Amino acid sequence: METTWTNEEETRFESLYKTEYAGLLRYAKSTLQSHGSRHCSASGRAEEVVQEMFAFAWKAREDLFASKSPTGWLYRALYYKVLEALNEDRLWTKRMLQISELNRAVPDGTLSLKVELLGIISADDYLLLKRFYIDGCTYTELCKETCLKKSALAMRLKRIKERIQREYEF
Repeated sequence: METTWTNEEETRFESLYKTEYAGLLRYAKSTLQSHGSRHCSASGRAEEVVQEMFAFAWKAREDLFASKSPTGWLYRALYYKVLEALNEDRLWTKRMLQISELNRAVPDGTLSLKVELLGIISADDYLLLKRFYIDGCTYTELCKETCLKKSALAMRLKRIKERIQREYEF
């Protein structure tokens, strides 16, 4: 059964969002950089992770408000969201490197994982993943190239990866 929330509780959550967002964003960016994020600018990825954490916090707001320190709860949740993002980045970097290496290993072109992948995603989508995970382009650089906003670029990358995951079931 869905719990209904009063305006007071929604106001409390919104207040936490407004007062803690900037600090959480700095924390996420710092943690991404110190834990080995390959990207020169972790700000786009940090913003994405903070937004995901607030979506999670909204769903778990009963636990959030029941904690002794809601701010501490947010930072702890963010830390785990950052670790998830780093693991995801490492996994996708590994996958894209494997695809690139397989294409180099097959000189006659009879078998190409890239060709198979291009049956699932477009050549532009493949290039976008390659530029992000292999070439290490930042969100800012890719936004300029694609004329997309950071949020639209992040969503596009997420949808590309979801299509690949559905096809390969990993």
